[in-house]
Amino acid sequence: MPYEPSSHVRHPLMGRVFIQRRAERRRGGQGTVTPRRSGALPGRDAELAAIDEVSGRAVLLLVQGQPGMGKTTLLREVHRIWHTRGHGVVRIHGSAAIPQWDLYGARAVVKAFRHSFPEFGDSLSAGALAAVNRLCRPESYGSARARSALFAELVKLFAHISGRAPGAVLIDDAHAVPDPSFIVAAAHRAGCTVVATCVEYRRAAGPAGSALPHTAADRVVSLGPLPDQRIDALLADAAGEPLDEAVAPALRAALGPWAGNPGTVLDVFETLREDGHLVRFQGLLCLSTATTGPALPSDHALVRRVAECGDIGRRLLALTASAGRLALDDLPGFAAATGHGLAACGQTVDRLVAAGALACDDQGVLRAPCPALVTALRTGTLRDEAAEVHRALAVHLLRGGDRTPPPDPTAVADALARAGTALPATPSVAPLLEHEATGSLRTRPEKAARWYRAALYHCAPGDPAHSRILTVLLPLLVRTGDYEVLAEAVAEGVRAAEGRVPRAELAAYAALAAVHTGRPVPVPVYEALADDPAAGDALEFAARWFTGRAPLRASEVMTAFACLTGHHPENDPPDGDGDRFDPVGLFRQALGTTGYGAPVTGPLTAYARIMRNYLSGNWTSIPSEARALHLSGGPDTPVNHAVRLIAAEVHSFLGDFDRSAAWLEPAGDDGPFPALRVWVSVGLACRTGDWVRARELGWATCEAAAEEKGAVGIGRLFVRLAFAEWQDDGRRKLLPSLHTEARRWYERLGGTKLRAATLITGALAERDVGRAHLALDILREHGGRSELMLACMTVASLADDPRPWRREAQEIVRSLRGGDRRAMATEPVWTPGVPLLRDPAGLSVPERRMTALVGRGLSNRQIARELRVSEKTVENNLTQVFAKTGCRSRLDLALAVLEGRLAAPLPRS
Repeated sequence: MPYEPSSHVRHPLMGRVFIQRRAERRRGGQGTVTPRRSGALPGRDAELAAIDEVSGRAVLLLVQGQPGMGKTTLLREVHRIWHTRGHGVVRIHGSAAIPQWDLYGARAVVKAFRHSFPEFGDSLSAGALAAVNRLCRPESYGSARARSALFAELVKLFAHISGRAPGAVLIDDAHAVPDPSFIVAAAHRAGCTVVATCVEYRRAAGPAGSALPHTAADRVVSLGPLPDQRIDALLADAAGEPLDEAVAPALRAALGPWAGNPGTVLDVFETLREDGHLVRFQGLLCLSTATTGPALPSDHALVRRVAECGDIGRRLLALTASAGRLALDDLPGFAAATGHGLAACGQTVDRLVAAGALACDDQGVLRAPCPALVTALRTGTLRDEAAEVHRALAVHLLRGGDRTPPPDPTAVADALARAGTALPATPSVAPLLEHEATGSLRTRPEKAARWYRAALYHCAPGDPAHSRILTVLLPLLVRTGDYEVLAEAVAEGVRAAEGRVPRAELAAYAALAAVHTGRPVPVPVYEALADDPAAGDALEFAARWFTGRAPLRASEVMTAFACLTGHHPENDPPDGDGDRFDPVGLFRQALGTTGYGAPVTGPLTAYARIMRNYLSGNWTSIPSEARALHLSGGPDTPVNHAVRLIAAEVHSFLGDFDRSAAWLEPAGDDGPFPALRVWVSVGLACRTGDWVRARELGWATCEAAAEEKGAVGIGRLFVRLAFAEWQDDGRRKLLPSLHTEARRWYERLGGTKLRAATLITGALAERDVGRAHLALDILREHGGRSELMLACMTVASLADDPRPWRREAQEIVRSLRGGDRRAMATEPVWTPGVPLLRDPAGLSVPERRMTALVGRGLSNRQIARELRVSEKTVENNLTQVFAKTGCRSRLDLALAVLEGRLAAPLPRS
């Protein structure tokens, strides 16, 4: 009788697919990757040293861990090291291919010795190997006497490798052997060191006396995933140059359970480098967005395991990856549709789950946990395989399947939609798809859109249903935010040219698709629609967007898409929130909150995410996301310009002035956001100590002829220029003029940012702390973190007790820099690499301490009390500080400390 673990319940058709302990089965697995590097195993020095300690001793050491942790790679390295020292080493590969009757895995032992025969030479007797081979048959397990004879011959065989030198038996994937304790006992009796790899500890009942080797192990080495910090350090060493911050998270997301395996991570990284998917930009090694994502190397063990599963394995993985999930209950349908046996399909699922290519949850739902595996296979035939499987499923379901009652119509519609063009256009299925889509329109609009799209494909030429479906599908795709499919649907509508959908509407949908996907309207679509004068506004809007030189105005959006809403603006509507650039908000304003869906992918999505991070103070990811958008290689749009300027501001604030200037340069003087560009330039000039240039740039923009083109960022510019003027007592007389200009812009455009700018400039011009408090309240609710910091500094400069407001500003600065808030009381707010106003070595110890206390908002009297000196001493010391640093006021000095332009140590008190 073949050995069948009692923890499994056999299904009459599907072998071991339905199991009682899926969580345990999910932990079964194979090895990982064939390393391309020679030498020590990166990241596993401690584990390697622990194994090396038992060299030459007759002990059993068990290496256990989850699938993908590098057990096979570690064992391979042990084999290399010990073989180099002259030890006799044989490596036995446990495998799912071992027949169930071979309880002790004797066939695997014979195969390993045959492979190692040249290494042992005369020390290995051919007779001993032949004796084991002769006894390795099903009948040998039928009696105790035969089993004893087999055991004795195995002991003799293992004794050959430990005769002249320390002998070692390495058993890879011992959990795959029905009863590995037999091999372990034989090698141990022969005096060999035994190292076996196994999945994470579990108890598996089998024949009497059988047990996994951990029950008798002298030592256990647990091979867990490396923490992110160690993996990041390994990647940095492997790169040999600065890495973009997004590379490591992208690898972690792609590898899933293998993200903590150093061998796999480094091999995938090297594959990206060899394939040209890592590019240099601004002195960093970045992930090219042209790639479909990190992929496992072709020689990775997981790729090989899937290949070993043949057509069934590839098709199961393709189906699961493309659909996102596969229920075990759907396996009979898969088997019937593809012509594979149900039992073979169940066994293949077991093998894929054991290898880690699929994961099965407690509800019996399969998922593909490693996107990098899917990407690796998609470079071959997996994409076509997925479409072919969906086609086969659709055909099978259309025939009624093998079930009574017939299949669920929604399942049929889903299979038809996923089959795509792999299934030839079949007009008879179009009514079913349209009916199911119409029924799901309210409750599941995303599914409805997918089914309408499939119905459109299957419609016969000239069928009136084509125009009817297109009329519903186009606004539905906008509502669900699927602009990639919208572009396809518009192109198909143009090709049909049936006239039911007006050309002006097709042009509007084409413009929406172009702006949201970052690709201009295709030439055939543009030429087919340009003859209609009614389509001119939308097509001109799209063309102007891709010149990158014009901002997005609410009036232009309203006019371009009026044919979709029926509302033609009589007057210029306000551009959203005053001086903000919010394209998604403007489209929502023009098309309505129920008619417009924000995009899930594309440049507008990237911009919205960057701005959300900027306003919330999560600045650490912004430079990397800006680089990714730049490397996407799309046309120069207003979104690209705005992202460059935000990246330049973030780099400037963080003290990386070179990169800030590098982002400013391509923005150009003729871009769509001159005020926003000058705001960044003024900040860069202030932080580098060039106050004269900062004021010149700011006033030149504010005094220029007021054009709506320059509205974006004008409120920020007013606040920044007001602070620049506040630094110089002799120039504060200009603040009322600046306040008047800010108020004029607010009256014209409105918006919370311009209102806050009006209040801050007014507070500084008239020394009105009440206005400053009001601006602070507005920005707490509607503003970004950097604007809130400046509002705090405004209150601090006018309040009787500035300390609470400067402490809050200090907290904001540290959070924007990603610093440790707990260190604020003892560390300077300074980032390495930030140029100082003047060399701080010129400040004496008392001057340094007073500078730090000014940064905390203390008055001269409070500083004198803190340091136990006279107020006159404080005044004299601060006069020297102003002269040495170039600061012109207490506010300037406090900002210099806060922004890192002056690295003054804070007193521990």
